[in-house]
Amino acid sequence: MQYLRAWRDSLGLSRPAVVNKLATLSGGMDPIDQATLAKWESGETAVKVEDIEKLAQIYGVAPDRLFFAPGDTRTPELLKRAHEIITSRDPAAVERWLASGSDIRPITEKTD
Repeated sequence: MQYLRAWRDSLGLSRPAVVNKLATLSGGMDPIDQATLAKWESGETAVKVEDIEKLAQIYGVAPDRLFFAPGDTRTPELLKRAHEIITSRDPAAVERWLASGSDIRPITEKTD
């Protein structure tokens, strides 16, 4: 969940504020502390599905949006289109398509 901190920061929320909202959503059961939130944000600790759902509620987005940077609408749309292709084509054709995609340059490479 590499974008959790970016989501919190983009909304101007402090860790204590998010922890308090999590406690409210949890009804006081299994409270999350600031250290746990920091570990989620750093990727040191995995986040449970139910906690992703609570964070999404706090941040006002669908849970799947937390897997992408705030403001990134292009990547989710590309993944949706890729999913439509993968699920509507012959598996052998999908394998060929994926193999051809391995030749695409990574974003970090400069082109001449």
